[in-house]
Amino acid sequence: MAEKVNLSFILFVMTGCIIFESVNSATHIVGGKVGWNLPSYYSFFEDWSKNQTFIVGDQLLFQYNPGLSTVLEVNKNDFGNCTNRNTIHTYFRGNSTVPLNKPGDYYFFCSVGKRCEAGQKLWVNVRPGKTSRKTLM
Repeated sequence: MAEKVNLSFILFVMTGCIIFESVNSATHIVGGKVGWNLPSYYSFFEDWSKNQTFIVGDQLLFQYNPGLSTVLEVNKNDFGNCTNRNTIHTYFRGNSTVPLNKPGDYYFFCSVGKRCEAGQKLWVNVRPGKTSRKTLM
């Protein structure tokens, strides 16, 4: 009997932790309704990110069609030069979710053609700490 009570209590606490974590993290849909596509003007993704707050535990959702776009996570130098010499991670299968697991700067761009040079690039600064948030566009 005591084992069943202990197991029930453990499951209750674990469920609460999962719910608490999901309430405190946010999914940012990169580019909002436009998605991760060639922007209509160069600073589109920069302007989009200015209206967001990125916290450790959040995630970025890049919505795109495979073959038309990619998502490369790179360092600051490669971001500024649209080069992929120091690629951290490559996503190419479409609708990619990137966890923001630590504070600091994250840099992304599309490696298809000259899309990076045309502004399909994103820099976000992730802050420590948590606040209650929902999915953001």
